[in-house]
Amino acid sequence: MRPLASVLAIALPLALIGCRSVPVPAGDDAPALDSLRAENTRLRDRNRTLRDSLQFRDDLQSGQYYRDLRTLQDRLTRLTYEVRLLRNGGLTVAVIPTDSLFAAAPDSLSAAGSERLQALARQLQSTYPDRTVRVEGHADDTPLGPSLRDRYASNWALSSARAITVLRRLRALTTLDRGQFVAVGYGASRPRASNETAAGRRRNRRVRVSVLPLPQNYSRPFEESW
Repeated sequence: MRPLASVLAIALPLALIGCRSVPVPAGDDAPALDSLRAENTRLRDRNRTLRDSLQFRDDLQSGQYYRDLRTLQDRLTRLTYEVRLLRNGGLTVAVIPTDSLFAAAPDSLSAAGSERLQALARQLQSTYPDRTVRVEGHADDTPLGPSLRDRYASNWALSSARAITVLRRLRALTTLDRGQFVAVGYGASRPRASNETAAGRRRNRRVRVSVLPLPQNYSRPFEESW
């Protein structure tokens, strides 16, 4: 208790000084007036510092400081995790090879693809009803043939069209709001494997479906909703 009493012995007189008005010197003694004002400001700042020190001591003794610190650390850990998820495009729910999703037409779903999306839509509806659903289209780096070039300018355009096709199907199969869906086309810019082999190219032709964290202290990603 002796340190606390010492702090109080200093703080209380300073509090009284800080609250006392400064006498104005008579005549043209402007330097003295400025000096008194500066001293008054210094004492007020010192008073504020001592009050903060007393509050900090009380928080330490009651354990409130450590509770607040633990709360801030937990929040920082959560925000760091969610920012990392946002940078990675969200939490992956499914990665589906486009060869198993689409029929002969490059952006038309096959029967097997439609069935796969029905199961995925049920999962999104039941597990992530409040999340933003992000659909990414990816392609290999094989140049498009003449028939595809008539419809798509590049692999990027083809991957975007496929992402939109999957997005629209998922949206039709759920009751999620249309504003909860975003579609992104990456073309061949994010390969999972080497495009030098047929197996690698098959892995790179894919659609990834993910969900974004619930909004916290950051704005929603800028991708266009469909």
